[in-house]
Amino acid sequence: MRDEASLRRLAEIGIDVYVLRGSQVAATATLPVAAAAAGSAADGRVVVVLADDAGAARLLGDVRRAFAFARVGCRIEASADEDALAAADALVAFGDARARAAGACLPTARQQSIGWVVLAEPADLARDAVAKRAMWSELKRILRGLAPADRTRH
Repeated sequence: MRDEASLRRLAEIGIDVYVLRGSQVAATATLPVAAAAAGSAADGRVVVVLADDAGAARLLGDVRRAFAFARVGCRIEASADEDALAAADALVAFGDARARAAGACLPTARQQSIGWVVLAEPADLARDAVAKRAMWSELKRILRGLAPADRTRH
């Protein structure tokens, strides 16, 4: 069985750990996520995800768990507004319309100071394996920029 520390060490060196859904290992692998989510508020880093939860709950749940495992807070918002984006360290927008709305809410200096990822709509990603793989690559890039300072210590 893999424990939380082993999974974290593997992630730190860039190794993706895949587990079968519904297996005993998958059940134990989700336990550290709750602990990581509790720590994310203390770390203070927040990613705002602009997406419509309808029809994409599973994909957005996976995104939320990935950020929680990395100890980064994740807020999923249906629409962009200045208050929601004010404290964001990074922004993930599902769909060009949401990205444009976020750009209209933020001053240019703020847009340049945070990491952005603009993705296809979640329903489109669910049907396209190549696009989904590209999505995870972009989310990893954002997470590397938000890595906690203690991540380099062993």
